[in-house]
Amino acid sequence: MKITVNGKISEDALKVILETQKAKTIIIDDYCKKEKLESLFYKDSELEYEYQKQVTPKPKKVETRKNDKGN
Repeated sequence: MKITVNGKISEDALKVILETQKAKTIIIDDYCKKEKLESLFYKDSELEYEYQKQVTPKPKKVETRKNDKGN
């Protein structure tokens, strides 16, 4: 996430801005998951955000065999 702020701002104002941007990213993530989008790039005057679908690799199934000696 990239946020651009022009000029000096107070700590409280920064917290409000970050919470607002966090809310936007949650909305974008929920929308992309609902619509099953692989990726999405969002940009407005305050926020640049890129959604990428998180792919979790499936664990590989490994077959093990025992010989006659019990190994």
